[in-house]
Amino acid sequence: MIKSEVIEIGAKAVSKDEPMVILFDETASPRLREVSVIQRFENDAAKNYDLKIGSKIQIDDQVYHVKYLGELVESNLTTIGHTVLNFKPVPEKEHLQENVLYLEPHTIPVIKQGTQIIYG
Repeated sequence: MIKSEVIEIGAKAVSKDEPMVILFDETASPRLREVSVIQRFENDAAKNYDLKIGSKIQIDDQVYHVKYLGELVESNLTTIGHTVLNFKPVPEKEHLQENVLYLEPHTIPVIKQGTQIIYG
């Protein structure tokens, strides 16, 4: 299980028109920070990674279920704290993105500074 806390939200990070959240850790560049939610890990992501289809992701009190996770999720999340949380149905195979976690329910959570995220 990986735990993180949201420490910064970019000016263009959350949009009601686009049901996804781009996450990075504190090493994100200023340009990435504009469109991302920045998270600080409370534990070692590499040692605690255990995500798979069916895993839970909790964002404050809202629980989501992983319906698909791309091949790059583990390496990106454990090295640069990056993934994309997508709240749409899993697309056809040719439209899948390999750095994305597709989650259900398809409702974007309220994310604020201090939001807690638990992966797994």
